[in-house]
Amino acid sequence: MKTKNLFGILMLFLFTLTFISCEEDTDNDKQIFHLSFEKNYYERPLTGAKNIMIRGGNRDYTIEVNNPEILEAMVDLSSPIGMGNLEIHPKQTGETIVKVHDNIVNETVELRIKIVDNYLNLVLANPMQSPYNEGDEFFLINNKSKSFYLYDEDKDLKQTGYYNFVVENNVPYMELIFNEKFDNKSVYKYDLTGTSEKTFFALKILLGWDWQEQIKSMKTREISPSTMNAKDIETGVQYYFIVGNHDMPENVLGTND
Repeated sequence: MKTKNLFGILMLFLFTLTFISCEEDTDNDKQIFHLSFEKNYYERPLTGAKNIMIRGGNRDYTIEVNNPEILEAMVDLSSPIGMGNLEIHPKQTGETIVKVHDNIVNETVELRIKIVDNYLNLVLANPMQSPYNEGDEFFLINNKSKSFYLYDEDKDLKQTGYYNFVVENNVPYMELIFNEKFDNKSVYKYDLTGTSEKTFFALKILLGWDWQEQIKSMKTREISPSTMNAKDIETGVQYYFIVGNHDMPENVLGTND
């Protein structure tokens, strides 16, 4: 009997050691990640600011915004995968530092974030003919000068200028006035008849042009994605632009443009 009891005690002791060892191994195998982001500087527009992905981290963070009058920041951990996202909620144009602290590894990363004026991204769909090329896209800025920037598919700046939206005889037009002659021409005027209602809504929200107050019973089209029909009134060429969601290239816009 004594031998059996000793054998039982020995087996219980070995089982306990094995359980503790496995538990320690499980703890040791738990991966710990250093806190990291793709970069340390970001620009976001006043409306429709995109989240900032946390590339490395442990899903336990504390956020501090140096100037909360510029923006509010919080962490989104709703997805069960990934390290989380930093939600940016702009309040006004300006620049501030957002400190993200990982409570697991006790690491802090400082992000410099600039909030810029709203802008509308228009990507050329077709036709690919003068004065535009495949991949060209506009950024129309909601600032005092109503400036725009035209980039090629490599995000190289092609031209700059300013824009204007007008209504004449119940017809909406977009005018693009280039700072330098573009294809031997400075002013391009487009008839926007047939543009989708979603695009006109984007013009109102992002650029502040309330077309409904100026146009009565104008026919619009409900299609997806949001498109702009832009007929050159001089050449008669019908261009089609898609309302895109690309980010404006950084370090171009100021906070008081």
